Amino acid sequence: MDPQVEYVPLAEYFKVFSEPNRLAVLEALHDGPLNVTAVVDKTGLSQALVSKHLKLLTIAGVIERRPEGALVFYEVLDQGVFQLVAQAEQLLLASRRQQLDALAALF
Repeated sequence: MDPQVEYVPLAEYFKVFSEPNRLAVLEALHDGPLNVTAVVDKTGLSQALVSKHLKLLTIAGVIERRPEGALVFYEVLDQGVFQLVAQAEQLLLASRRQQLDALAALF
């Protein structure tokens, strides 16, 4: 199978996590469902920006939108996304340590 085709869905999924504000919105939802106002309060982002990222995360299937009366709550569908992000942070930290060690070895 052509790797260009085979990995497209995975690459698209990773793009969901490639925007810092979107990661902040996702982190705000870590402890449970919130409405837009609560996400705005937790992140300090504008309501328009939060709404945009909630929509993109919903379309990507990372979170779900649940109306309750006049409010809409957003919730992470699979808590495994937090493990994915944490693992990526650990890999990034290890990579930066290797870079620093390589630089230190030059001097």
